[in-house]
Amino acid sequence: MDTWLKEVTELHDFFEGYFLGTLPADDLVRLEAALADDFTILSPDGSVSTRDATIHAIRQGHDHTKSLKITITEPSLLIASDEVVVARYVENHELTNGSNHRWSIVAFRKDPDGPNGLRWVTVHETWVAGTRD
Repeated sequence: MDTWLKEVTELHDFFEGYFLGTLPADDLVRLEAALADDFTILSPDGSVSTRDATIHAIRQGHDHTKSLKITITEPSLLIASDEVVVARYVENHELTNGSNHRWSIVAFRKDPDGPNGLRWVTVHETWVAGTRD
């Protein structure tokens, strides 16, 4: 498995466990290590969040569901250089009461101190047409 895909999968495994409540509420070390200081995310609703706002929102989501399963499909490496990696994938959320699917494009900065040697710099998410319940 490519390092970038391993990182995407591992961080989403963290999200799943955190939102299911199988990880302690104060255990955000994995997330904080992954996100660059200048991290931003553009959500499907068009809002942009900073690193601090993203960490806060995830903290608020601890143990909020009992049925979440997150999978990553259609991974594609778009750009790789000595400094950055840009990739695209579909993030799938399956819940008892429905599902949603979003295209995600992520830009990583290579950093030997980051998980899997990467830091998340930005993510752009867009709903997959016709798949949001």
